[in-house]
Amino acid sequence: MGRLTFLGLIAGCFVLAQCHPDPPPNPYDDLIETVTELDATAPIPEGTFVWLHDRIFQATCANSGCHDGTFEPDFRTVGSAWNTLVNHPVISNDAAGSFTYRVMPGSANESLLMKRLTEFIPNSSGMMPLAVDSDSDWNAMREDYLAALTSWIENGAADINGNFPSETDLAPQISGFGGFPSGTTENPYTRNADENYRLEVEAGLVDLWFAISDDTTPLSALVASLRMASIPDSIDMAIPVALEQPFTFQAADFSGGISTYGHRITLDLSALPPGSTRFIRISLDDGSNTIDIPGIGSQSYLIPLYSLYIP
Repeated sequence: MGRLTFLGLIAGCFVLAQCHPDPPPNPYDDLIETVTELDATAPIPEGTFVWLHDRIFQATCANSGCHDGTFEPDFRTVGSAWNTLVNHPVISNDAAGSFTYRVMPGSANESLLMKRLTEFIPNSSGMMPLAVDSDSDWNAMREDYLAALTSWIENGAADINGNFPSETDLAPQISGFGGFPSGTTENPYTRNADENYRLEVEAGLVDLWFAISDDTTPLSALVASLRMASIPDSIDMAIPVALEQPFTFQAADFSGGISTYGHRITLDLSALPPGSTRFIRISLDDGSNTIDIPGIGSQSYLIPLYSLYIP
């Protein structure tokens, strides 16, 4: 734990905006990534974006040859799905050019996603989904799912942490986090489903790993810090400590998909007696947005999800 270290520069050239130098090479590009076992399970409240991704986007739309990363929107992970939908400019459109974004927060009628799911647009590939796999319940649940999508959009299209999007650069996302005995990425600590999925760890040195992503900022330029306290109300008074980025690996995320974990912090919990609980908050900065997770608008189930318990 130490001072903040910037591992990259945010860069991009935006339309009608000043151009900046290209970002430096990603130091992780040449690494061979392996999938690591990690329990990042989270409860999924109905109607949240995690629930929509689990029931609709991943289950029905991310099938082979469709939105599986072959083209956008990319529905493989909950983070990529939100980042390629919300306030994301459309590529195709109707004849009148009615739509600006795939999802327009606050307006389902102005969201191309809803148009594609409910009507055939001439000169498009057809009404979505083009095909429904046998294990998808889209046909049986279609009206319920459309109503849930409409409600999510009309209520602001919040991300998985309950944060509402800005009109320009989207805020960073945490798609998963878990813990290991310090110095390893083996034998991960488990979450207790009977205790609101809190992370149960040993009293000692613990490595917490986070899967963090952003719509425009490379992983190496995303800055994160952690605060920790014995009760959630006192987290604001805790001193933030920077997360480091030693290497990356692939592991399960909150939605059951696979995400890249690249931010780590080592905590010394050896002085804590059995029965101790510590709540954490992660501050993320992509150069344009600074947010806290869990934050003011976060779903209540995230509080225990971002907690550590020593049995």
